[in-house]
Order: sequence, then C-alpha cells, then structure tokens
Amino acid sequence: MDTVKTLPEIPDVDAPPIKRAPWLTHRRLMFFVIGWLVLFAVLSVFVSNPFQSETSATATPDYARVMFLHGLLIGMVGLLALLACQVMRLRSTHIRIWITGGVVVATILAAVGGIWDRSIPGSEVPMWTQIFGFFALDEILLLLLLGIIGEWHARSQAVHPLPYLAAALAAASMFIAAIMGHLAGWIMEFGPNFPPAIGNYLKFAGFASSDDFTGALVGSHSHEMAVAVMAMIAILLALQFGYSASKGVSRALATIGVAMIAAGTVVVTAMYVTAAFTTWSPPAWFISGPAGVNGIASDDVISGILVMGGGLLVAGALVVGRWLLRRPTRLAAAWAWLLSFATVVVAGYAIEMNTAYFGAGDPKAAGAANDAVFTWLHQDIGLFLFPAIVLVMLVVERLITTRKRRPGMIGWTTIVGTTLVFAGGLVYVFVSPVAYGPGYIIATVGLVVVGIAILATLWWGVIGAIERAKHVSPPVLGPMEPAEHVKEKELVNV
Repeated sequence: MDTVKTLPEIPDVDAPPIKRAPWLTHRRLMFFVIGWLVLFAVLSVFVSNPFQSETSATATPDYARVMFLHGLLIGMVGLLALLACQVMRLRSTHIRIWITGGVVVATILAAVGGIWDRSIPGSEVPMWTQIFGFFALDEILLLLLLGIIGEWHARSQAVHPLPYLAAALAAASMFIAAIMGHLAGWIMEFGPNFPPAIGNYLKFAGFASSDDFTGALVGSHSHEMAVAVMAMIAILLALQFGYSASKGVSRALATIGVAMIAAGTVVVTAMYVTAAFTTWSPPAWFISGPAGVNGIASDDVISGILVMGGGLLVAGALVVGRWLLRRPTRLAAAWAWLLSFATVVVAGYAIEMNTAYFGAGDPKAAGAANDAVFTWLHQDIGLFLFPAIVLVMLVVERLITTRKRRPGMIGWTTIVGTTLVFAGGLVYVFVSPVAYGPGYIIATVGLVVVGIAILATLWWGVIGAIERAKHVSPPVLGPMEPAEHVKEKELVNV
C-alpha cells in the first residue's frame, strides 16, 4: 500500500485547530502575533531608547530590560512556529492544537510578565508569570520538533530530507537553549545550593562563583537561541521560495546552503553547550594587533559563515531570476536577510578585527562610542529586526493574496525602510556616533517606514479576512510555491 495516499489533507490556515475555538485560526493568530510585536516594539521606546540602550559591549545587561525584551522575542518565535506549521505542512492535529495554544500562552504571559519583572529575586509574581510563558515556549519547540519528525516518518511527499533535517536540528537547538536559560534563572532565584548538586557541579567544573556559571549559561543561551532561530527562518525561506521545484544550478546552490545551515547549527550548538557547562570559551581566530587584541570569535565565524552565509546562498539561489522584481515580498525577505548578514557578519567582523580601535567595551578606546552604538545595531537590528522582517514577508506572501497591488506595496515599502535603517546604522556607527546626528535620524526614518509596512500588513490582513468571510475563500497556497494557484498575469500585477 502506498502510505502517502493515506495521509490526511494539509490543514487550511482558516481551519481552526481547536474546534471549540472556531475563531482561533492560524491566519488570525499570525496577524495577532504580528500586531502584538508591533505593540511591544512601540512600548520598548518608552522602556529604553533603542539607540542608547547599551553603554558598551561589556556592560552588565540590565535585567529588567532583558526580561522586557523576552516579551518581544518569544512572540517572534511563536510566529516562527505558526509559519512552520504551514510551510512544512505539519498535518498532526494534536501538534497544531498544542502549538496554537502554546503560542497564545507564551506570547501573552511572557510579554505581560516582562513589563513588571524588574529584579531577581524580588519580582516574584511577574517573574513566575513569565516563567509559565517560557514553559509554553518549551512546549512549542518540543512539539515543533516532534511534528517535523512525524512528517518525516509519515513519508509525506512534501518532505525533503535535507531541509527537514536542518529544521529539526534548529528546533532541537532552540529547545536546548531554552533549557539553559531556565537553569540560569533557577540559580539566580534560588542560589547555587538548591539543590546541592548544582553547587557541587559548579566546583567540579572549576567555576569561581555562581555568577560565573550563570554568566556562562546566559551567554550561551542567548547566542544559541539567536543562531537557531535564524537557522529555522532560513529553512522556511528555502521551502517557501520553491526549494522542491528548483532545478539545475539553483537547486545545487540551495542544497549547499541548506547543508551549511545544518552543519553550522550542529557545530555552534556543541560550542555553546560546552561553553555553558565548562570554563571553556570559544577562542578567537585570525588574531592580530598589539598583544593579539584583534580577532574574530570562533563561534561568530561558524554562525556567520555557515548559518547566515548558508541562508544568504539559499536566498540568492531561489530568489534571483527573471521574476525577481515582480515578487517584491520575496525580494524584501531576501534583502532583509542580506542586510542582516551585512550588519552582523561583514560589519561585525570589521569591528572585531579592529578591536584595538573599537575597544570591545573599553571606555578608553578611541572608538568606544562607535562600538557602543554597534552593540545596538548588531543585536536589535541585525539579529532581531531584519530576521523578523523576513518572517513577516513570508506571512505577507502566503496570506495577503489579492489581485491588487497590496503585497507589492508592502514589499517595496519594506525594502525602502530596511535600506534606510541599514544605511543610517552604518553612518551612526562608523561616521558620526552622536545621538540625534545624521545616522540616528536616517535610521529612525527607516524604522518608521518599516513600521508603516508592518501596519499595512496588519490592515490588509484584516481586510482580507473580512472579504473571505463575505465570499468564497481563495485556494490555499502551498508552501513550496506560494503562487502556484495564481495565474501568471495576476502574478505580474502583484
């Protein structure tokens, strides 16, 4: 018997996973999460000016700001999981139900708790509110991994071994990173001797204090989560942009890119787990300068070249072509990934190879002010905003499917906004690191334009939902070729 033919149909984004909540469809939940992210992004301006939130690269992180930021980032991971259910064609009803419920719980509780979680120990009620949200995130990541494995074992025609393997590795890495974050929070709340086994291990591993151990855990947690999230985003981009339909050179380059992502995910996960539980830290490569002060951290090399570089190769292989300008949402997604690579990898390596000038947190260094601004640029923009834009563009391409030019307008506006943010950021870092100077202003204008594009996404998403409620729903777009049901002449108009 051909087991492929006995598989259930791919669930519609407008079909509610939870039958008792018919209004809670994946489509509506995706737009809700995007709106929630916009709301928290606006609130973050009142918590800390995003251009001045870091005083230096080595400054002790502000606990309250970090926990507030978790409310934003967990929503981003929730959107990633919802999109993965569609793009990777996860058919299990139970997987979809629990991921849907988990996204609601994680997004709301982690964000609401993060508003008042100011200290540890101390802010017990908001802290435990966030913790329940974090547990929901664990459930999302674990079920996402099980859903991917389930599709693999079901012999689904949609499964392509290499991308699904890379996605499974990314989901597992995110789960491991979350566990490290839990352990760090436990020690900060209850101390290193509850239970005594933690304190015994701390001494056995050679940590001088519990602060050193929690510092290693937090650092590895944040770095690994960021890399794993970007790995999963790159895989979703590959699958939605037609990995299965690609041929020839395009398919070969995309396959190499996906293989790089998978390999990079494995290597950086091993590095960060080792760095979290031992006193070992990733050594610097390409050392130069006085006393060997210049050099690129080896984990940055692996994640930058293999994971982000692999994603860049995938995007280039599957987006470049004669339809490039006629698919502005795809171009916007690929462009955002390129700008993320340019910010984190190209500019980041330039900073690290000139540590003698920029100082890496040394306030006496000649470029200390530049380095402090870059701390904001590479984190908030390169690792958070640009990858989030990629996700939003994938949502736009899948869910805002009309004959009018709405997706095209959103795509081109996003391209303009991200370009301004990137250009302004470079001016701010390398030319004039002065608050309210030219770079600051250009980047601010870019952020406003990006905000307009995201608000347009929400507006047309709601309008589209109203139109679907009045008329017959349009065909559901498959994740491998989102325009497969759209006539070529309609695609041109987009």
